[in-house]
Amino acid sequence: MQIANGQAPFPSVSGSGPQATSVTVAMPAAVTKAVALLTGFNVEYSNTDDHHLGQLDITVAVPPGGVSGSSVTVNVSYGLRDWSGDWDDAYDGTVFFTVVGE
Repeated sequence: MQIANGQAPFPSVSGSGPQATSVTVAMPAAVTKAVALLTGFNVEYSNTDDHHLGQLDITVAVPPGGVSGSSVTVNVSYGLRDWSGDWDDAYDGTVFFTVVGE
């Protein structure tokens, strides 16, 4: 079993959500399968207005075909909005994850 940590920073955005990105993690040696586990997050509304938390949407996953030798691709998504039902408030953050491979 091998373990490696990763993170995905998300810049400030408004008007859409959740945001998505892919991060490639280098494992210590080649693996044949891997799984990504959410280990933490630092999320915030980008402006100074006071907002209530309506929905926090975070996912981490290794997609099919995401393992190639010692490289593992992790798809990460993140969205934050209040109770308005729209992604109209600027938000940003960082999602932290661990990849476990064998």
